[in-house]
Amino acid sequence: MSKKVLISGASIAGQTLAYLLTKHGFQVTVVERSPGLRVGGQGVDVRDQALDVVERMGILPQIRAAVADVREMQFVDATGRREASVELANDLEIMRGDLVKILYDVTKDDVDYVFGDSIKSLAQDSEGVTVAFQSGGTGRFDLVIGADGLHSNVRRLAFGPESEFLDYKGYYFAFGNADAALGVNRTITMFNTPGKMAGIYRSGNHAQAKAYFMFRRPEPMDYDHRDLEEQRRLLKENFAGETSWQVPELLDGALADPDLYFDALTQVRMPSWSAGRVALVGDAAYCASPASGAGAELALTGAYRLAAELAGGDHQEAFRRYEEQQRELVDIKLRISDNLGLMVPETQDDIDARNAALTADR
Repeated sequence: MSKKVLISGASIAGQTLAYLLTKHGFQVTVVERSPGLRVGGQGVDVRDQALDVVERMGILPQIRAAVADVREMQFVDATGRREASVELANDLEIMRGDLVKILYDVTKDDVDYVFGDSIKSLAQDSEGVTVAFQSGGTGRFDLVIGADGLHSNVRRLAFGPESEFLDYKGYYFAFGNADAALGVNRTITMFNTPGKMAGIYRSGNHAQAKAYFMFRRPEPMDYDHRDLEEQRRLLKENFAGETSWQVPELLDGALADPDLYFDALTQVRMPSWSAGRVALVGDAAYCASPASGAGAELALTGAYRLAAELAGGDHQEAFRRYEEQQRELVDIKLRISDNLGLMVPETQDDIDARNAALTADR
């Protein structure tokens, strides 16, 4: 049985997998490019099969204590008048950063975390994987698992350029801090102009409000996804002309946030999630995009299935069975067209039709 595992990415998927593998007797190292835990991000849902995973891990009480408590999504006009609303399901929604911290707390004593470093190269043979790190060190592992997100470094090294696997969905998404005085408590408030959305996320259990932005763009932009200043410029350019409602205030808050998230609304579609002794889990393998609302669910369930199969022995059979079991759920969660139509209608007629349909349903 392979016992020494390197996981790239202290993500939800990476830390969940690390926790579960240590329970099965594996020696686990997690290498994370950032100098510390990345605790930014939006609210994530722990639902359905993922709920079973966190309960079996024993962290359900911590998650319940940190729920975001958001009850409603409302759509407003330029003056802030409510035009339509949707009651939100009573899932366990938690801020991504809170979940990351919970996972770190239950793994830090048993997992070797290496922050501020990343994998430079991988060399596989029949007995294991030799890994060279950006810091200059090397290591030898039985298996390497990429849990390093949409722009996975492990996927690039072991499977090929990301352009072969990314499916751009025609939108860009941004998320950052907002003035805590904005918005309505326990509510997501959204304002639309054709092809654009600006919104406020107000958790019932967090003082910090969050700003959402989405905008339609038929073709992807060419920019460095690690260049935060360039991302700020692109976000500002695409919303500079939007002066209605509270868009300017939201934009100011998000642009000032050092943890601003900005990226193309993109999905990862791969024919296989393993290559030899290297495998992928979470967004690195099957990112469904923020529009799916399923990132945490896929990360938790994927990590659980992968760990359970690896505990059985042969890694090749384990990778095959993990993919066989996880693929059906992934294929369901990749269907996001209805969510995009709800959040970012393309025309004013589409906005009006959405609001009328939601009003008629109440």
